[in-house]
Amino acid sequence: MVEAAARDLGLEVAVEKVTDYAEMAKYGILATPGIVIDGKVVHSGGLPREEDVRRWLQA
Repeated sequence: MVEAAARDLGLEVAVEKVTDYAEMAKYGILATPGIVIDGKVVHSGGLPREEDVRRWLQA
């Protein structure tokens, strides 16, 4: 979803799947999926709405 939204917006992104719970805990992510953009948690738990993903990428 993030990659598709970025592509539609003409943005380049690096998407990394993190499975290490200790690494997720460093960001305070307790539920997956979690989305971190530029070091800031923008979403945690459940699927985000596409319009939210677009807004986060454009911010």
